[in-house]
Amino acid sequence: MATFSRRELVRWFGSVTAPLCARVLFGSPAAPNEVKLSLAREFPKSSMRALSPDGMKLCLEDWNERGYPVRVLDIGDWNALYTGRFHSRTLGVSFFADSETILVRALTSAPDKTCGVGKGNCAHDDVILDLRTGQRTGRVLPFGDPTIVGERYYPVSDRTLLDAHYEGKPAQTETLALVQLPDYRETVKVPYATQPRKPRPLVSGIALSTEYGFSISDDRRTIAYAFDDVLLCRQTEDLAVIWTRRIEPELKAFNVVVSAHGSRVAAAIADNAVSHLQRASYIAVYDGRDGSDVARLQQDGTEGMALSPDGGLIAIVRGEPGTKGEVVTTVRVHELLSGRMLASVDHDRIKNGRHRWLEAGCQVAFTSDSKYMITSGMATRVWTIERF
Repeated sequence: MATFSRRELVRWFGSVTAPLCARVLFGSPAAPNEVKLSLAREFPKSSMRALSPDGMKLCLEDWNERGYPVRVLDIGDWNALYTGRFHSRTLGVSFFADSETILVRALTSAPDKTCGVGKGNCAHDDVILDLRTGQRTGRVLPFGDPTIVGERYYPVSDRTLLDAHYEGKPAQTETLALVQLPDYRETVKVPYATQPRKPRPLVSGIALSTEYGFSISDDRRTIAYAFDDVLLCRQTEDLAVIWTRRIEPELKAFNVVVSAHGSRVAAAIADNAVSHLQRASYIAVYDGRDGSDVARLQQDGTEGMALSPDGGLIAIVRGEPGTKGEVVTTVRVHELLSGRMLASVDHDRIKNGRHRWLEAGCQVAFTSDSKYMITSGMATRVWTIERF
């Protein structure tokens, strides 16, 4: 009869119960044995601009059509709820918390006295669009000033925007603020960085940015981002810091995403943003409440990733060299805690050409009910998720 020491029994008990305890503590569903991805819809020559917080609306830009029309589709019957055009291709689209209003940033023309320098497309046009009525409320923000001062807005509630204020040359984010609509009245303001900033690396005399990711949870309550070697999480209500973490020396969090309800934060950690030059790369997953470790996947996620709302899956984008110089954009779905790959799809195959790596760019997202996974680059594809 075999005998065991107390230490061996403790180790055995921990190995058996640790996965179960992790799922109880972090709210993960039981791990599926298999995930099947089936193509449900395809939108060629259309790029995803935003997915609504309730997961029921998909915003697309038809980049190959004149005027670059923007469409908002109902995920269900796929009918268009809205179609419209702006002054130029959109620079960014975000849904407000109600999923009925969107914030669109595009370029527009403005007089020289408004811009400060130059002519033509020299101002940002921030448009708040009510999808129910089609009403637009615009606000022109000039740029082109040599001092480089500007704002980036993100909706965080039905009547509140998050203002990321940047300035300097080269530009660097200085503060975060909450502003109330319709008058853009500032209510809360905090420094963007929680630690003194480090000198930027120089490449060919150009100072590179050391700000990475800016992800807001679908419920609009949590923000996660990274700067230098610091990863942090804030609550949108008052911009208070929930937690911060230092990343290992010489590594950076090149991609940061937060789950639908802020329960988890995933960061793609690497020593170089260019995949084929990386010497170290992994995905770290943290508890959104306190920043404690949840999982570490030996995967490269610097090209794009997404966390499923139920916390059980992570989708990772990879661009792989194919035959005859083409690039194959692949999206792999892994079980979050174990890192086990459950499914994989090829989103696109980009033919050889000088822009092939640029055109192979791809983003990925899950709908709020985890029914669909959406991949988007030069085309947008919607995949039905089945779990076994």
